[in-house]
Amino acid sequence: MTIVWAGLSVGAVYALTAIGYNITMTFGGVFNFAHGAFVILSAFFSWYVMVDLGWPWWSAALLGAVLGALLGGLEELVAVRPVLRRTDTRALLVTTVGAFVVIEGVLAATWGATPKSVGFFAGEDAFTFLGGRMAPVDVWLVVVAVAAGAGLHLFSRRSLWGLAARGATSDPDAAKARGINVGALRAGGFALAGALAGLLGPLVTPKTGASVGIAVSMTIFGFVALAVGGFGSFAGCVVGGLLIGLIQAYGSRYLGVEYPPLLLFVVLLAVLLLRPTGLFGKHGMRAV
Repeated sequence: MTIVWAGLSVGAVYALTAIGYNITMTFGGVFNFAHGAFVILSAFFSWYVMVDLGWPWWSAALLGAVLGALLGGLEELVAVRPVLRRTDTRALLVTTVGAFVVIEGVLAATWGATPKSVGFFAGEDAFTFLGGRMAPVDVWLVVVAVAAGAGLHLFSRRSLWGLAARGATSDPDAAKARGINVGALRAGGFALAGALAGLLGPLVTPKTGASVGIAVSMTIFGFVALAVGGFGSFAGCVVGGLLIGLIQAYGSRYLGVEYPPLLLFVVLLAVLLLRPTGLFGKHGMRAV
């Protein structure tokens, strides 16, 4: 059970990253490769606010959400909107990769390559639950990941913004003809994804630490969670992330730390061969 709790907590981090990917895909029709870098940026920012400045965790969360929203909107304005004015939208993947490289370079130049850690605001004393050891941050991560997935699932299907954004993603021209501001919805999706990444900094950082070196792995495993769970499904992001975390934990425990990446990509290939849209994905979503 200790392995289960460890896998679920790490998987919750991947699920939250996948949710950020899915926000820009569902509300803007764009896969934002740079979102993994936003998560690491929020980790460094949380360390700066909580450790360097000595401010409380909630200030790091609120300021991180504001910073993430601003940077997300800026990325959409600079790296996405000019490309969408052209006919070849395949360049979007290149420009978002470019945004990832820029953010990673800024982090390395600002805070360096030395990993940094932050204590968890709810305490760090481990306890036993159902025969396994777990820390308070593990419980919070799983609960927040499930709550975020459920909340965004309802928001995307019940709110006017969510319904309009899904319609604009499916058929932008028809949405424009009905008076929907497709560009504003896309920019709002990028801002929302950035705000979520910044808001979760004080929660994710105690588990992952703040290190430039994990930006690539966070990006890749978050994408694997999205692909396995299903493009366009927030519930699938949660299920995919938790499943990836369990596979990684059991693979490390019984096979060795070098095998989990291989196992994860075997699972990814199997899912994409048998169900290309993922476990909970809907047909018609544009897969990357």
